Amino acid sequence: MRKGKIIVVSMMVFCVLVFFIAIAWFVLYQGEMTEPSGEDKHAAIVHAAGLLKTELKDKQSIEKMYQRSIIARKVNLDSGEFVTDNRVGEGCKTLSPEHDPAQIRQRCPLADIYFAKDKNDKIQSIIIPVSGKGAKSMMHAFLALGLDGRTVKNLYYYQQRETPFLGARVEDENWRKQWPGKILLDNNGKPSLKIVQGKSADPDENTIDGISGATLTSIGVEKSINYWMGEQGYGHFLQRLAHDPNILNASTLISP
Repeated sequence: MRKGKIIVVSMMVFCVLVFFIAIAWFVLYQGEMTEPSGEDKHAAIVHAAGLLKTELKDKQSIEKMYQRSIIARKVNLDSGEFVTDNRVGEGCKTLSPEHDPAQIRQRCPLADIYFAKDKNDKIQSIIIPVSGKGAKSMMHAFLALGLDGRTVKNLYYYQQRETPFLGARVEDENWRKQWPGKILLDNNGKPSLKIVQGKSADPDENTIDGISGATLTSIGVEKSINYWMGEQGYGHFLQRLAHDPNILNASTLISP
């Protein structure tokens, strides 16, 4: 009897330990992710730019397409000016909760920005990185904008660990189809995206239907995109673009 009790107690302790280890793994591993690799980013940018008409699995082909069609620059988020300084990590500041709706924790003054060009070196779209907290994880995407800096051409999430079949549907093509043509800034240059749960009764150019059963993920998408389109994100650059569309001259972008 004594041995039986010891076995039962040991099994219970073992099960409890497994349970807590599983919870710890889910919280730590699922919620936090490593920084996406350069190769992953390049592939995602090519997808966001709409350059892949078919799914290519050849990484070399995608990388060649990136090198041929994408111009990468850095921009000072505070001034909206292009910079050649690569010291992105310098000057980063921890954000207080009231100034961190996307829950990115810290803001750096220098950030990457990308431009997709055609074979004649004419700029076709502006591509900005978007990151923010969803229900369970940080979500990373690239947002492709038209040359007006307001109109969505594409939204491509490439790294997230939201709940399968719910929040993870930010990668679902059917959900993403409603984004092209939406306007993300109002006439005053302020972020105007609204994501509503369920089918919107009166959809407009600023409204996206949220993901059913994934309210927190949908809220996270709205907050992160509005953050990066706003003054703390790329807002100053987009305002500068609105006043001077000529800054999208490909030859100038290629040779800073």
